[in-house]
Amino acid sequence: MRQVERFAPSEAKAKMALRQALTSMQEAAAVEVKRETRIRDLGERFLTAKAGRAPRTVETYTRSVRKIIVPRIGDLAVSEATPERLQRFIDLVASENGPGEAKKARAVLSGMLGLATRSDALRTNPVRELAAIESRGTGATAVPLGALPALLEKVRQDEQLRAQDMVDLIEFVAGTGVRISEALGLDWPDVDLDAGAVTIRKSKTEAGERTIVVPGAVADMLRRRGRVSNATFVFPTPLGKRRDRHNTSAIWADARERLSLGPYTFHSFRKTVATALDQAGLTPRDIAEYLGHADPSLTMSVYMSKTVGGSRAADALDSVLKN
Repeated sequence: MRQVERFAPSEAKAKMALRQALTSMQEAAAVEVKRETRIRDLGERFLTAKAGRAPRTVETYTRSVRKIIVPRIGDLAVSEATPERLQRFIDLVASENGPGEAKKARAVLSGMLGLATRSDALRTNPVRELAAIESRGTGATAVPLGALPALLEKVRQDEQLRAQDMVDLIEFVAGTGVRISEALGLDWPDVDLDAGAVTIRKSKTEAGERTIVVPGAVADMLRRRGRVSNATFVFPTPLGKRRDRHNTSAIWADARERLSLGPYTFHSFRKTVATALDQAGLTPRDIAEYLGHADPSLTMSVYMSKTVGGSRAADALDSVLKN
C-alpha cells in the first residue's frame, strides 16, 4: 500500500486525475514484462513502482522517462535494448541535453531494465555495459549583459515562480552574484535596510564572509520584502522554512526549460555580475571582494578590508538591471 497524490487547479480535476492515475497503475501492475514489451510501457511500469518516492524524485524520474527516453527509444522492444543501441542513445542525450541529463537518463534506464531483468525478460542489464559519461567541464554559462533585463522580466511575469516565492530570490542572486547557498543562508539580522547592504556570513569560504552594498533595485526589493516578512530567513519557502539548495536549483532548472530562458544556472548570474563589474572599471581586488573570492594576492587577502562598503559596484550593477 502507498499514498498516491495528484494535483490540479480544481477539486473535480484533481479527483479525475487521481482516478486516472489509479487506473493506469492497476493496468500497469497487471502487465508482465516480456521480451517484446516496449520501452515506453516499461517506463510507465517503472514509474508506477517508484510512485512512493519523494515528490521531487518522482518528478525527475517522470521527466526522464517521458521527455528524454520515450521520445527517442520508446518503440524499442526490451529485447532490442542492446548495449550498442543504448550507448548511441546516451551519447545523443549527452550531446543534445548535456552530461547531467544523460546521467539521469542512464540511471533511470538502468532501473527500468533492471525491472525487466528481474522479470526474466533479459538475462543481464545492458546498461551496465555502457561507457562512463564524461562531463564537459565548461562551467556555467554567463547570461549576456544585454539579455539579463529581458530574462528577469520573464521571471517576474511567471505565475508559477511568483506562487513559489522565487522571483525575489532570483532577482537577488542576479543583482548581487552571491552564491545560491549564501542567498538561502541570509537572515534578516544580516540585512541593513537603511544602508542597502547585506552581510554574507554563511559562506563556504573565509573570503566569502563579507558585507556588500547591493544595487538600488535589489535594496528596494529587500525593503518591500522586509515590511511583510514574519520569517527569520530572507528567502524562506512559502511555508516559512529555510530553502534547500538542491530543491531550489531544481525549481530554477524547471523554470528555465518551461520559459525557454536558456542554460543559465544560478552560478551563471555570478559570472554575469563579474563581467558587469569588470566592464564598469572595478579592479580585480574590488571584484574579488564583492563576489567573496580569495583576494588576488596574499597581501591583499591579509591586510585589505573584506568590506566593500562603497557604491561603485552597486551602481554598476544597477545600470545593468535597469537596461
